[in-house]
Amino acid sequence: MSGIIKSNEIVDQMKIAWTSQTGGGGFHFGNPQEVDDIHSKTLPLMVINSPQMSISIDSWKKNTILQNSNWTLSVYENLPSKYNVTDDLKILEFWDTMENKVLEWFYVWFYYYETQGHELDMTSQIQITRLKESSNDRLLSLKITFGFNYFRYCRTI
Repeated sequence: MSGIIKSNEIVDQMKIAWTSQTGGGGFHFGNPQEVDDIHSKTLPLMVINSPQMSISIDSWKKNTILQNSNWTLSVYENLPSKYNVTDDLKILEFWDTMENKVLEWFYVWFYYYETQGHELDMTSQIQITRLKESSNDRLLSLKITFGFNYFRYCRTI
């Protein structure tokens, strides 16, 4: 069986992968509405929401807790000044760049566990939604959702 992983270790590794992948991008574990309260934002900023967790009855009965987790995160970045906020094709190009950065981060983070002998099993597709803040037309964001299972606990009898 794969090694046991705790959710705080997953978030720690997400942060390490993001800050190294972006050359020091900002990272926050919490809720998207808290972004406005972060006065010294370092962009690109990744905000990881608290995950939704569940454990199947079968897993519980087998004394080997395979935890199902669903994650939502948001990435924020300012549109560079060289881009016009009304040039939709340039904004689309910038969103593509943001997505590439997120996908590269995902590979670095996800495959870190594989190299450590842990088993993460993807349970849902990676869904990416592109958002443009109406109150700040230069702030673009991506909302990313995905799910995976991992071994959380093994009870010895």
